[in-house]
Amino acid sequence: MTSTKRKFLVGLALLIGLAFVLPTNSMAAKAAEKPEYVLKLQSSWPAGSGLHYLQMRTLDFIENWTRGRVKFERYSANEMVPGYETWNAVSRGVFPAGMACSCYTMSKDWMSGMMCSAPGMGPVEKMAFYHGTENVRDTKNYETPVWKLYEKHMRDTYNVMVLPSAMQTTETFLYSTKPINTIEDLKKLKIRSVGVRGDVFKAAGASVVGMPAGEIVPAMERGVIDAAEFANFFGDIPMGFADAAKYVYFNPYSSSPSNLMLFINLEEWNKIPEDLQKLMKEAAFESMKWSLAESLFLDFLTMPKAEKTGAQIASIPQEVGKYIHEQALAFYKEKAKEDPELAKYMEYYDDFMNKQGYGKYVHFIDDLL
Repeated sequence: MTSTKRKFLVGLALLIGLAFVLPTNSMAAKAAEKPEYVLKLQSSWPAGSGLHYLQMRTLDFIENWTRGRVKFERYSANEMVPGYETWNAVSRGVFPAGMACSCYTMSKDWMSGMMCSAPGMGPVEKMAFYHGTENVRDTKNYETPVWKLYEKHMRDTYNVMVLPSAMQTTETFLYSTKPINTIEDLKKLKIRSVGVRGDVFKAAGASVVGMPAGEIVPAMERGVIDAAEFANFFGDIPMGFADAAKYVYFNPYSSSPSNLMLFINLEEWNKIPEDLQKLMKEAAFESMKWSLAESLFLDFLTMPKAEKTGAQIASIPQEVGKYIHEQALAFYKEKAKEDPELAKYMEYYDDFMNKQGYGKYVHFIDDLL
């Protein structure tokens, strides 16, 4: 069975399974007439984008799961503050809650970005990693070592309680106006990238430029940049990425999905009773699983649309993928020397992938799917 077929079956199984856990309209009909908590929230994405859509579904999960006891007053990027500033605004209490990728925290700390770009893990592996290591975990309350580390880090650094939102399919490796046939081809590119991926591309020898979503396609069309990475496939194509690029590249060797987060100012979170906090956590973790199935389904629907633009959909050569993976691990190792919390994260990663043998056995597990 091919890797593509396996991934499709994984997504389909998730989608079917989650149909039974997604709260129904009848449950919503029983919701409280007046919510106990109304949280004003801004996402970091434009209202019509795929990322905004996925994160709004997390809010639907929470509102249904709590039977209307929690409601969200919803805003999209730039309605209250610029999208990149959402983390800071919630941290300062400008508004109670926000939604964004953890890589947007990297202006303040680096380790949080790793929750977006776990080294060489696809979305299913990443959720397994979040689920916890073999040692001391309480899955009933989601108190796993990796997630506890992240929760504490974000409380201490950003004054927020963080919950998972959307787990996407693996991000498109690059939309490029130039072919990538060798490692040297990659190094010659001027790439739009941000967060951990941007740092890895720099470490691999490429030139990196940061810019918000709305500027990427015009920049490729004008030749300001040669290539760009942004998010997963179904969200990128409607924004014109394939129209501006001649090549749409995926990485068959090792590539990471983006993990979007929901975060609530700690003062606001502490006002919510423990039983309701537990329901919100449950809903957020279930939403994370649902979003992966939804993303996979929408990615497949988008493939024919992308091909109609004339862009060539291809995989980068294995040697290029291997080179990026090795450069990334070397970069993380060096970065961990100056960041104790990143070092702890990488310790959990090594335990999961090597000591517990996930990296060794995952190929056999894939064959079962």
